[in-house]
Amino acid sequence: MAMVILVTFLLLIRCSGANDLAIFEKTLYEAFKCSYDKSSPTLTIENGVTDEQIKECVKTYKYTEQLMLWNSHLSNIPKYLNILRHLVHLDLSNNDITEVTFEEIEGICQQLIYLSLDNNDIEALRKGDLDCLQSLQYLHLGNNKLKFVENGTFSVRMKSIRYIYLVNNSLTVLDFSLLSRLKLSDNVTLTVNASQNFITGITNSANITIQDFTLKTTVGIVATHNNITTVNIQYYFEMLNITNPVQLARLGSSGFDVRFNPLICDCAMFPLADALNTFRDMDPDNPLFSVTCGTPSSLEGMMLRQVPKNQFNCSVEVNCPKMCTCNKTAALDLVTIHCDGNYSKTNIPMTCPVAEKININIKSNKLTKVSSRAYLSNVSQFDVSQCAITTIETSFVDMIQNTSFDALLFNDNGLETIPKSFKNFNFRNEQVLALDGNPFNCDCHTRWMKSWLYLNKKHILRQNNIRCATGPGKNKPIIEVPDNLFICHTLTATDELLIVIGSVIFVALLFIILSYKSKNIQVFMISHFDICKYCCRRRKHRKLLFDIFIPHSCEDDDVIKKIVDYLENHDPPYSVCIGEKNFKPGLTISENILDAIESSQTTLLVISNNFLKSTWCNMEFREAHMRFLRDRNINMVLIVLEELDTKLICKELKIYMDTHVYIQYTDNQFWAKLLQSLPIIIDSPSFTDESPLLSN
Repeated sequence: MAMVILVTFLLLIRCSGANDLAIFEKTLYEAFKCSYDKSSPTLTIENGVTDEQIKECVKTYKYTEQLMLWNSHLSNIPKYLNILRHLVHLDLSNNDITEVTFEEIEGICQQLIYLSLDNNDIEALRKGDLDCLQSLQYLHLGNNKLKFVENGTFSVRMKSIRYIYLVNNSLTVLDFSLLSRLKLSDNVTLTVNASQNFITGITNSANITIQDFTLKTTVGIVATHNNITTVNIQYYFEMLNITNPVQLARLGSSGFDVRFNPLICDCAMFPLADALNTFRDMDPDNPLFSVTCGTPSSLEGMMLRQVPKNQFNCSVEVNCPKMCTCNKTAALDLVTIHCDGNYSKTNIPMTCPVAEKININIKSNKLTKVSSRAYLSNVSQFDVSQCAITTIETSFVDMIQNTSFDALLFNDNGLETIPKSFKNFNFRNEQVLALDGNPFNCDCHTRWMKSWLYLNKKHILRQNNIRCATGPGKNKPIIEVPDNLFICHTLTATDELLIVIGSVIFVALLFIILSYKSKNIQVFMISHFDICKYCCRRRKHRKLLFDIFIPHSCEDDDVIKKIVDYLENHDPPYSVCIGEKNFKPGLTISENILDAIESSQTTLLVISNNFLKSTWCNMEFREAHMRFLRDRNINMVLIVLEELDTKLICKELKIYMDTHVYIQYTDNQFWAKLLQSLPIIIDSPSFTDESPLLSN
């Protein structure tokens, strides 16, 4: 009967076309399946549409030991599986499960030996999710969306685990908590396959150490096809608490496969490459011995252990001179410093990265001098050819001559001479020096070079190109110029007379300039050298009650406070009189102003537009000016706070400002100019009234 219905249905839909037929055939193919194999015993359920459909099948075969529940759009692990009391093998692959929890089926969780959750939508595993799987040996979580495995998820409670399958997920870190079982037994076999993820490194939240491994331990970690770029031996030694390479024997039955990763074969990888070469015979089949380089392009695809030692290079940033590049060759403990035309210093770098050997290569027309540096004691190659060097300091020669350098290259520079200390230079073995292509001045001062070049012809390169640029031997190799042609010209009596006359004229002009600029020089010295605040100013003996009276507008109190604080904290301090603090009660303002001016050595007027608008301030200026005209031993100094409104300036003040120097408060050297205009007031009777160290 079923066959008749099926044939009739096919005939009815035939007219609908091939597409409808394909859909129907697919529907038939994906029909719900519930089959049971007694021999296993294994229950297979596929394409379940409803929970009732699946549950009915499970109830029918509740004594099954293995359940394959596939393609049934499950979003979690269903609680009706609790009725399968004999279940040890559970496969829930190809569903839509997003989280792993066994709260509803804890009864069967503890007896499971095999669990597969491949091809689901699981994104994270949390601590405690797997704690009930105490008997589980095989866990499959491949082809999920797994990005995060919380530390402690694979705890010691999973005491039977043998295989963890994490292939084709989105993990970025692999944590050694996966190996927590090592804490329970010396005889453990465990494999973790985490290939085809995005793993960049390994952490160790479970604090697994080398002591947790034994010769009976077999651990395999597969991390192929990930994003691992380096394997830092020192990091893993510290992580596993390996203090002696002998302890590595505990890993004899274990392996770590990182093939097919984009390994950067730089200096950080040299220790691993060296170890692989050393221990390859111990376990030639270990996949670690077959890892290959991903970069640089020149080493791509080459086995790490076959890379030449001098190819393990990396960039160094610490202490690398600005505008230079520094590269380290780990196998040789060599740092190479290269500075091109962007190097703007006139001398060689002050510092460089620390290494057993240092190669320096500078090509810059800004480089004119070579001085001694501490790192030169480790220099192997020193190439400063094709620069603009005119000076090699004697200190450089003293530093370099006792080192084991290979080559010093000074060719094609601007050297007219070299330090005579080179004459006592003892070359060793294959050491070489290049000086060709320099414009040497061949006179009596460089005569020594001829015999020196000849004695060291094995060490000083291309001597036929070490030529004279001046003198009778011009354009000839120095070693070919006769000794009597290395001549120094002596001065005649006329030359000496002209030099004397020129020197006298120069000193006279210098004296005139310094006299004219003396105040500016004093200001510069005071502003840059603390000692000059005392040695570059005149001194006066204190006679009056106050050293300084400051007439000002009360609108400018903020500025006045700064000036008063500065003067009162001067060493020695000034005694400052200001109206609001020192005017005597009972006297009129005009009487107090006159008394303050008469009682002060210096009147320091702080002029602003507020000052000019004040009747009392204008009176203070006139009285101070009158006293200044009567007694030139009294000092009057003007400070201008801001740009003044010319309409407010009275006639007397305008004349004074046009004929005298005043201080702008906005001047960068205001404080130095203020001190330069004030004498140092002293109490000691050993000083006369006027005894300047540097007088105006």
